[in-house]
Amino acid sequence: MSSSSERARVSHPRVGFGFMMGVSPREPIGRFAELTRMAEGLGFDMAWVADSQLYTKDAFVALTLAATGSRTIRLGPGVTNPVTRNLTVLANTMTALNEVSGGRAVMGIGTGDASVFPLGLRATLGELRHAVEGIRALTAGHAIDVSGHEIRLGTGGQRVPIFVSASQPGMLRLAGAVADGVILMGAAVPELTQWQLDRIAEGAAVSGRSLADVCIDLWFAISISDDRAQALRDVRPWATSQARWFARWKALPAPLQPFAEDFRRAEKRHDFARHLARGADEPDQVSDAFVDWIGVTGSLDACVRKIRPLLGLKIDRITFSLLPGGRQERLRQYGEALIPRLRACEREAATR
Repeated sequence: MSSSSERARVSHPRVGFGFMMGVSPREPIGRFAELTRMAEGLGFDMAWVADSQLYTKDAFVALTLAATGSRTIRLGPGVTNPVTRNLTVLANTMTALNEVSGGRAVMGIGTGDASVFPLGLRATLGELRHAVEGIRALTAGHAIDVSGHEIRLGTGGQRVPIFVSASQPGMLRLAGAVADGVILMGAAVPELTQWQLDRIAEGAAVSGRSLADVCIDLWFAISISDDRAQALRDVRPWATSQARWFARWKALPAPLQPFAEDFRRAEKRHDFARHLARGADEPDQVSDAFVDWIGVTGSLDACVRKIRPLLGLKIDRITFSLLPGGRQERLRQYGEALIPRLRACEREAATR
């Protein structure tokens, strides 16, 4: 069941906003803390940082720095995994982050991507479910069975919301069944997003819940620029990374089928060593049409038009992937220009 704070988020009609980023080896680890403080001042309510020990600086050091330098914004790994980090380690780390942040910690978790796939490893859905249920019990102060031994966390006794990162049907249903929230890895497209929400609702029903009981955090990349070609270049690495995921689906839902060839090219050519890096992907890996479809690109007016239909769905937070190259300026654009326009869209819809 969702924590009281997350249930309040679900019932509130106002969509929240967050940002996510990975701290690249080329930037100081304190950059995430600086941007988190800035985001907090701009009205963002969530800051996520990527957890990939191979390609980004340590997520939990970055989160600790951000926790000590902020007051209200919620913080979490986006996302960690139960393969490189044992569930008991994750439970203890999250209780520490919750303590240092004054109760603002949120855990994002998935089966593993850039931190796991290059090692030839990956968690199954069953292993992820076991990790989620185990971490929830441990952080709450309960005992769990590990290989026939009763294990209890010495630092337990504090509830930490758990969000599962999901895109495919099986993971979406699992997230709906066991998670406080879902990091929805899909596209800035109402048709696909609604299809994914339906799968989450199916999973929630299995556990005697409804979609209203699950906090939905939709992630996508955005570049606001009057130079459309530059905006497409900005979003292309994110689009390529998502295309690689779609290539693994056993069956593509109707909204994805026109881009099947993009997915095949992305999976074949993706280089983890340059994962999500600026300029990491050649233009012919995915088409401009797919980049424009999955992300949000173009002028401020164009970006508002693209996002506006999503506000009518059951989405509780929109998280922008904070692309490299001028991160502060991008964050300022989102907070000072884009979000006020989206708030106006919400108010307009509420008066109809």
